[in-house]
Amino acid sequence: MTLYVVYVPDTGHVVGAVNAIGAALPLADGVTPIDPALLVGDALPLRISLEPGEITTLSLSARELAVHLPDDEPGVLGDPLAFGVEGTDPKPALVRLPTWDTQLSFTSAGLLVTVPVDASQDTPVLALVSEGQDTLVRPGTITAGSREVTLPVTVSAGQHGVLVLVAGWAGRLEEVAQQ
Repeated sequence: MTLYVVYVPDTGHVVGAVNAIGAALPLADGVTPIDPALLVGDALPLRISLEPGEITTLSLSARELAVHLPDDEPGVLGDPLAFGVEGTDPKPALVRLPTWDTQLSFTSAGLLVTVPVDASQDTPVLALVSEGQDTLVRPGTITAGSREVTLPVTVSAGQHGVLVLVAGWAGRLEEVAQQ
């Protein structure tokens, strides 16, 4: 079996994983990067249930993804957002990331993302927000010494699917209401 993980290089977050039996993707030679589109097509759909009974899909472009062949880690198949890819030399490592549960919320300025502790260095953040059938992609940075960032985004009132990836923390895919 070969474990393939698809991840976001900007934050290191794993967003999908597959265990392939008896198959190898082209260019899996350890030198040439594997094209993520071979695993996800043009984009990776991430689905989330919204109230009342609606499902929305956030779409993460294959151009924004990379593929890693880590050592076997069965946990990544059940909860990929709990893992990250760290380092580059000689081989990146698949690591379990700490969870966080501070509330995500929309403010008049955008999506407020707050982690539990101050960042020791500038920390990349990436958010995907549903708006009707569209996916709004918003990058940002939690600056060193801070624990929050407001990502500028304007959405309609109601429930929205949100994927938030903060480097060093487990990813979160959840429903967030805009009043």
